[in-house]
Amino acid sequence: MSKISGETGYHNSDYRLPGGFEHCSKLKPVVEAATALDRVKAVVDVLYSPGGCPWDGKQTNESLLKNLLEETYEYIDAVETHDRDNMREELGDVLLQSVFQARVCESDAEDPFDIDEVADRLVNKLITRHPHVFAADDVADSSDADGNGGEAASQSESPEAVLALWEKMKQQEKHRKSVLEGISRAQGALPRAAKVVSRISKSPNADELFAAFVDSSSASTQQDVEQTQAANQSESNGGNSVERGKADAYADEIFAIVREARTDGIDIEAALRNRLRDIEEKVVQIESEINNG
Repeated sequence: MSKISGETGYHNSDYRLPGGFEHCSKLKPVVEAATALDRVKAVVDVLYSPGGCPWDGKQTNESLLKNLLEETYEYIDAVETHDRDNMREELGDVLLQSVFQARVCESDAEDPFDIDEVADRLVNKLITRHPHVFAADDVADSSDADGNGGEAASQSESPEAVLALWEKMKQQEKHRKSVLEGISRAQGALPRAAKVVSRISKSPNADELFAAFVDSSSASTQQDVEQTQAANQSESNGGNSVERGKADAYADEIFAIVREARTDGIDIEAALRNRLRDIEEKVVQIESEINNG
């Protein structure tokens, strides 16, 4: 019996190897794979294993990070431009990076794990983080008896309350002492700033924590004054202190914009990407008019 993926009408049994590759014995695991995702795992395993692709076989978790980041941004671009066909391709590339990273981890000598362990941990996390959905059957039955219905019980929380619960459970599970723990410093400064503001906003101590912005700005201003005075007394510093003061002032303005955008429900990075896309299109149009004029 064929397996249908979602409501797309795509059948798992519809898969056929590309023309000309039907008689390659290395592809036997791919042909025999039970699901589409198993086929991805199988072909990545062939590529990474001895006798596979020399380039793939040399990759490490670190060397693949650039690809992961690039493919993620390419998928974002496809989504924001509503390019459904490109979304199919780019989402596949993101999937490849996840499976490839896990395959590399599987070969680690000290702490190996595979994509199945990753998937099972993900499933458990999704279940435990959604107690409002996956309540015990007797709880759901009790809701039915009260006339509320199991569905109503599962939707009793607002999206905002659910998100707050998720963040609270996440902090407890990871034993985080600060709301800022776990924010990646590898990401760009703007999305990182947005994440910092978002985390603080969800904290019950948000007002007190946001005082750090004001205190930091005030301290920076006082420091700038002292550094500027020192700069005037000594030309040997090349004006670095003054430049730092200007840089901090710009950074404070950006932080203020990020906070204001979040209050208005705006994803500041997405807004900037969309505006940049508009500007880039206009630049290309102007260049075309100049060249054809």
